Amino acid sequence: MNFRIVNIISLVMFIFSVILLFVADNIGLGIGFSVVWLLYTVIANAYLITQGKREEKARLDEPLERLKKCDKRGWFRTQVQLLITQYNSINSRAEYMQKTTDSMQELYGRILEQARSNMDSAAAYIESYDYYTRPEPVYLTNLCRQGDQLVQKFNCLVEQLVDIDTNPTSLDMNYVDDVVNCLQEMQEMQ
Repeated sequence: MNFRIVNIISLVMFIFSVILLFVADNIGLGIGFSVVWLLYTVIANAYLITQGKREEKARLDEPLERLKKCDKRGWFRTQVQLLITQYNSINSRAEYMQKTTDSMQELYGRILEQARSNMDSAAAYIESYDYYTRPEPVYLTNLCRQGDQLVQKFNCLVEQLVDIDTNPTSLDMNYVDDVVNCLQEMQEMQ
């Protein structure tokens, strides 16, 4: 929507600058307005493009920011840091995973979404925690344990992929079996 509005304004400015160039007696005014039109078009569109990227990054990092802010009393500092580390560990492999097959990229997306979901769940738990009776945070502990398992299996998967990619001439069927088993285990976790 914003792109349409910006570019409609740009089109009107362009038409006006063309009219000024060919109809007005003052060529300097026409050239000046044409420069203003060009600057407006480039700057406004560049701003909209970068704004879209910033909004998407903010949307993807929303669970991370929520988790960082929810532990105001600092009682769950260890668990929060563990969940953030797990997410960062998985997220750090994004560049490598973009070079893999579509199915691996889809699996990576699901794994990353699971890590975000764990952070969201942890934040909801911490926000609703009973600070008066202080029950044992079993749910949060389980989330951390599940996150550790997810990261371990994901690391195993990436190691197998790297090994297969870097040693194609000495491909052993055990590696293929390991990748298949790892994928099955990850599917069972979901």
